[in-house]
Amino acid sequence: MKRFIFLIICLSLTVSLYAAPQIEIPESSFNFGKAPQKAKVSHTFWIKSVGTDTLVIEKIIPGCGCTKAPLQDSVLAPGDSTSLEIIFATKSFRGFVAKKPYLETNISDEKVYLRIDAELFPKPESIGPVGFEPFKLDVSQYTKKPRRKAKFQLVNKSDKDYEITLVDIDGKAFDVKMPKKIKAGESIDGMITIHKDKLDKEFDSSFTIEINDDFRTRVSLPIRRIIRNIKE
Repeated sequence: MKRFIFLIICLSLTVSLYAAPQIEIPESSFNFGKAPQKAKVSHTFWIKSVGTDTLVIEKIIPGCGCTKAPLQDSVLAPGDSTSLEIIFATKSFRGFVAKKPYLETNISDEKVYLRIDAELFPKPESIGPVGFEPFKLDVSQYTKKPRRKAKFQLVNKSDKDYEITLVDIDGKAFDVKMPKKIKAGESIDGMITIHKDKLDKEFDSSFTIEINDDFRTRVSLPIRRIIRNIKE
């Protein structure tokens, strides 16, 4: 009996010794593509706890004052996951910009880096071969009546037809509806619809499309919502 208890204790110590937190981020970088200055774009990263012990996200360092990183949960049991939204204020940056926010965890002293990239335009009307009109979408609400929908146009400024892929919508407060193809020189209508459970929320967000040209060009449309019930 004593030998049996001794074996159980040894087994428990062995399991405890080898139990360790581990982190997995299926997508650790994201490219917003072309976007306007003086706006905010966002992308949601997913973090998974894949070890045999609890993962603790001790700190998130956004990388600069232009970036925010709200986290849903900082303590993850094995098998759990959480979302991390990176919100990037494009300010007066221009050209190609990269930011590297990072996480500090209980795994080790080694930092866990993420990366976001964008090409920023002071004159967003020059974005091509496909661009948005307007180049920033405001879905703010200034009356008591809920505002759920907002229209935009996607404009093909080239002489080629393109297929359109929506590459970033996961975790957003809205749905996007638009055609999957756009002909040369064509302008097509699209619409966003805010989720009912987000109607009382303010947010700065975006969505990103990719077209099937040689460069797999991406374009992001910033979306802003503020709520001010100042009129009947």
